[in-house]
Amino acid sequence: MPVLEWKRRQEALAPSGMVTAGAVTQRLLAQLRLAGDEVLARLTVVATRDLMVLIGAGADLPWIDGARYCAPDPGAQTLWLPTTMAPALPLDLVRRSAAGRVGERAVLLWNEPEQFLPLHQPRGLTPQLLAWLEKECA
Repeated sequence: MPVLEWKRRQEALAPSGMVTAGAVTQRLLAQLRLAGDEVLARLTVVATRDLMVLIGAGADLPWIDGARYCAPDPGAQTLWLPTTMAPALPLDLVRRSAAGRVGERAVLLWNEPEQFLPLHQPRGLTPQLLAWLEKECA
């Protein structure tokens, strides 16, 4: 049972990150392997066992079938949410709850699977980190 109720946004946010899991993460990593070092240098990543969040300008984010996109909410810049969904609760209440856990740092609040992921220490995406992620996500 989800902790939060979600609603569809009337207008999607412009993506600033993409969220992948499982086989979608593997396809993303394979595509990133083909990107040049210049593109990788503009991207950062936060990864857990279940999710990978690639952060960068929308134009630098690759399109991968099955990936979903996220962005900071205009009403709470440190609260990153799906680009097409928002919590049904008032945003200031959700942000205060998140701040109680991580302070005023960036955090991803994800709906499927429901996750709470601090984003304040993303790592620069280097060829070495990409190789490590490919091995860990295999």
